Amino acid sequence: MRALSAAFGVVAIALVYLVSCELFAPESENSVLASDDVGIIAGLAALVFAVNLVTIKYSREARMYPILLAVILAQVAMFLRTLRAGGLKNYAAVVVLTAIAIATNYSALAVPAVEGLWLVCVLARAGWRLDDAKVHRALMIAYALAAAGLILVPKLFSPLHVPTTGTGVARGWRKLPDLAAPFAFFNKATGSFAFPILAALAIWGVVRGWQRGARDAVAFALLWMWAPPLLMLVASYAIAPVFVERYALSSFVPFFILVALGIFEMPGDLVRAGALALVVAFSLGHIVSYDRKSHDAQYREAIAAADSALKPGEVMTVVPSYAIEVVRYYIPVDQYHRAVRYDSSAPPAAVLIIGDQNLAPGDAQSYKKEYPQTVARLRGVTVLRR
Repeated sequence: MRALSAAFGVVAIALVYLVSCELFAPESENSVLASDDVGIIAGLAALVFAVNLVTIKYSREARMYPILLAVILAQVAMFLRTLRAGGLKNYAAVVVLTAIAIATNYSALAVPAVEGLWLVCVLARAGWRLDDAKVHRALMIAYALAAAGLILVPKLFSPLHVPTTGTGVARGWRKLPDLAAPFAFFNKATGSFAFPILAALAIWGVVRGWQRGARDAVAFALLWMWAPPLLMLVASYAIAPVFVERYALSSFVPFFILVALGIFEMPGDLVRAGALALVVAFSLGHIVSYDRKSHDAQYREAIAAADSALKPGEVMTVVPSYAIEVVRYYIPVDQYHRAVRYDSSAPPAAVLIIGDQNLAPGDAQSYKKEYPQTVARLRGVTVLRR
């Protein structure tokens, strides 16, 4: 079930290389970075990406996020290539990849938003002169992004009316993020020990890249890195809490690219090798530390305990209510009738399985009052009986 996620996670490594090449692609003979230098930076970025837990852990899950990340990376690569070189096929690729990314998960809307901001900067710097080739390409890309949005108009609004309280798929369990959440976003995901090293190298990459004249590449990377987390923060306070790491997964890529640029800009091969070794060692250490702890919920064991607690004719249920699919996955097909979706208006089930996560504040205590008998306490889940 997780093979497709793993496959896209591997493909994403190559796409990071491609994005890095497009970001620093030489536009003329006077480019600040030679082609060989760009290849080295791209290879370093792909390596830093490949050994980081934040992307590895999502490649282990049977969810849409590895696909989303891979499609976004392909889209950004085509966006940068099209802005540099144009071409009908490239414009078409931008349309298709943008539509696929947004259709995969609506959080991908942050990426064309970032690109739109960048196009405004490009047009403003060029004085909006229509006779300028880059202005023409920027406008054509803007039309391509708009066309991708038009493709999805019929589906953009239909599933957005989700309840924010209750038992299910709600957003009520999400809390308002701290104002410092965009900064903690990178620290938490890359590890408390690895992050200072990565951050220092990224800052050095920004400084040296700016000094060397690769200002467009550095500025776009910073915009791509910071805009999605900041947009999530604003949306959390203006609309509803939506600050979730996986919604801005692609923002780690420009961070790793800047880290790679910082490694490349170190003085001498020996220092570069030492910096790279530190990054890889601490990143792998973060993976080892993460793997030593259990991060799953013991639903299989909870369902077995709930089943053994049922008397003839009784049924079990689960909250959050969408976890009924987990229950149905583990029980035999001929026992489906013993597991029902939670419905507060229906006759109560005899046994309730409660997941520790994704419940609105206070819900767990109200359920425990309704189901006072504890059948089993397991990792990430509790089984209760009336």
